[in-house]
Amino acid sequence: MAGLNVDNPVWYSMCVSSEHLHFSLEAMRATGTLYPTAYITVARTALVAAVNAVWVLAPRTRQERRERALTLRAEDLRSQITAIGNLPAVDSESEEVQQKLLEQLRERQSGLQATAVALGIERDVENLRLNQTEAIKWVARSVPDLDDDLLASGVQAIWRSGSAAAHAQYHYGVMRAAKDETVPEQSGSSIVRLSGDLDKDIGPALAAAAMVLNEAFRLFDLRRVAHLS
Repeated sequence: MAGLNVDNPVWYSMCVSSEHLHFSLEAMRATGTLYPTAYITVARTALVAAVNAVWVLAPRTRQERRERALTLRAEDLRSQITAIGNLPAVDSESEEVQQKLLEQLRERQSGLQATAVALGIERDVENLRLNQTEAIKWVARSVPDLDDDLLASGVQAIWRSGSAAAHAQYHYGVMRAAKDETVPEQSGSSIVRLSGDLDKDIGPALAAAAMVLNEAFRLFDLRRVAHLS
């Protein structure tokens, strides 16, 4: 539909997820090193990108898929406006450029609002938000390969731990510190050596992203030939 492209942002998300998964495998092969947090943050992005694609593609009705695609687009525009609006202008020229960019983005918002009205979606585009946590939960319950309470719960746990790693939250490292990797010092303090764990962290995180991405590709091919009503 004019004003709302569903395929492009979904395909982009699938490409980003594929890129991050490929990078992880290539980096492990090249370095032979399991870094404690880096792979988890990469896997998190792969998972989020795949989840967003499935979240848009999975609903059976075209109307609901369009509404979710509109939500993603609204979130993207809102993020751009916030980011550009918060940048400090260093001079009058940069301020002018900043204002022009903001005007363009707000015009796109207005166009998206008109699209929402045309689709019968009674939502305010400026205030439309994507709740990423809820999208993760929804997809975890919807992917056939995750049709198990333990697996679905595991995907949500991976999302949470990936967020902790990505935001350098201290508890992520503390929870993974083993006594046999703690070296005491004469001062009374100690040094903890952290390493990546393929079985408990990196492997499950990459596998979860790959499973969701596989579903995204399946749905993408399905929607191209069977839109449903």
